[in-house]
Amino acid sequence: MELLAECIDDAYDLGYRQLALSGGEPMIYPGLEALLEQGKEIGMVTTVTSNGMLLSPARWKPVAGLVDVLAISIDGRPEEHDRIRGREGAFDRTVANLATVRSSGTPFGFIFTLTQHNVDSLDFVVRLAAREGARSVQVHPLTLHGRAAERMRGERPDGIELAAALLGAALLGRELGVAVHVDAVTVEQLLLHFDAVVPLRPVRRLADVAPVLVVDPMGRVIPMTHEVSSSLWLGSIFDASLFELADAWLAAGGGDLLAETCEQTWAELTERRSPQAVYWYDEVAARTRAHLQELALA
Repeated sequence: MELLAECIDDAYDLGYRQLALSGGEPMIYPGLEALLEQGKEIGMVTTVTSNGMLLSPARWKPVAGLVDVLAISIDGRPEEHDRIRGREGAFDRTVANLATVRSSGTPFGFIFTLTQHNVDSLDFVVRLAAREGARSVQVHPLTLHGRAAERMRGERPDGIELAAALLGAALLGRELGVAVHVDAVTVEQLLLHFDAVVPLRPVRRLADVAPVLVVDPMGRVIPMTHEVSSSLWLGSIFDASLFELADAWLAAGGGDLLAETCEQTWAELTERRSPQAVYWYDEVAARTRAHLQELALA
């Protein structure tokens, strides 16, 4: 807990302004309230991502005033949601707990995991959001991490599915008045916004090349996404402070290597003009793993 508290302080000083707590399931973490209090005290925006099944009044009310936005996982129609969650009745239990969240006044939205087979369920999720008072729906492509790596191989959405989600999000958002965001970009958007996705080199600040920083349950600090090659991880907060890890990583060229990988990824995607849409962080992560293999074969 003390290490996480120091890490949050360091992250703020390094330029990070949002504290996002997810899991697993953060509602069972004993230190959740303390971490949220710290984030609020130093001026961070605080978000919690929950599966919704444990949002009882007893668990939610102590932290409700410390959460700026609550994200609740809704992964499609009831049968789809229960399959992805691996628990019968998970959907009904989550939806039943929404009344507790609404009564607290905390803004909340849904996170919808997009797979290769469920883009047609986006309509259901956005309409559910409109009916239940959710302010937004975030469509996040399935990433093969944790339990999904074992149970859902072959279900990661392709470019066509991502493009369909982008189109559906735009239409449904206008119709229902719910903000719908898809974690994907088209190749045309990449062509227009090179500077937004490819950091300038030399990289001098960690936040400039890694707008998202992951601290996993083992204390390992990972730039962008879990799927980035371990050769680009910063190290563990059990071994050094986040400040020290960031300084050492930048001095060793980690920031420049990640920025170079972003540029290579941009060039490859825009040159071949396919697929129609991509999840940018996944594409960069795949390129980091390929680069590691190239180095091993060199």
